[in-house]
Amino acid sequence: MSVLEMKDIHKSFGSLEVLKGIDLNVDKGEVVAIIGPSGGGKTTLLRCATTLETIDKGQIKIGDDELVTTVNDKAVYCSKKMLQDFRSKFGLVFQGFNLFPHFSVRRNITEALIHVHKKPAAEADKICDNLLSKMGMLDKADAYPCNLSGGQQQRVGIARALATNPEIIFFDEPTSALDPELTAGILKVIRELAEEKMTMVIVTHEMSFARDVADRIVFMEGGVIVEQGPAKELINNPKNDRTKEFLAGY
Repeated sequence: MSVLEMKDIHKSFGSLEVLKGIDLNVDKGEVVAIIGPSGGGKTTLLRCATTLETIDKGQIKIGDDELVTTVNDKAVYCSKKMLQDFRSKFGLVFQGFNLFPHFSVRRNITEALIHVHKKPAAEADKICDNLLSKMGMLDKADAYPCNLSGGQQQRVGIARALATNPEIIFFDEPTSALDPELTAGILKVIRELAEEKMTMVIVTHEMSFARDVADRIVFMEGGVIVEQGPAKELINNPKNDRTKEFLAGY
């Protein structure tokens, strides 16, 4: 069953065409890693999937809900009410953590649960405690982001993304702001989520992690998908010359 469907996605910034007709499907429980050189459109694709950017043309669905379709060659988005429902279906983990600096760890996780999803505070706290426990961070519930290491902040970011029980989680280079030791901890958390069959799309530069954790790898460059396939196969035996060239650097 398809959790995410993106069809013929086009996106330009001024005269620069960043996405040139991308098709991407992600099935329930599947982990898809998106790799490729910087400036190839990977982050823009994620930002379009998560409504941080609007597309110019194409279609996006999560589950049965249609976020955007195309009429007369122009993208038409769903209503504001539906947009809010749509946003509750996914979680997003940023490379720069994006925690609210003036909120405690607990409030960073419970804020949307209480104010957007209208959960009672006690229920939100319980969800928060369960997730912090899972992340090995329960003792930091009352700390503020400035008192946490980068790895701890990213764990809070992942807990926040999981709090609404989303159908799919998007990770935008979740380890790029971390040193190698902290990176290993975050990759372990994501690996555990993969074992629990969480549906995930991960933009990453960690090739060995992509090979070992993803079910499928998508190689993007110049706003198009150059090649995709089963993770181990694509890393160990790429078919396209450009993919071979890119992976030779690793």
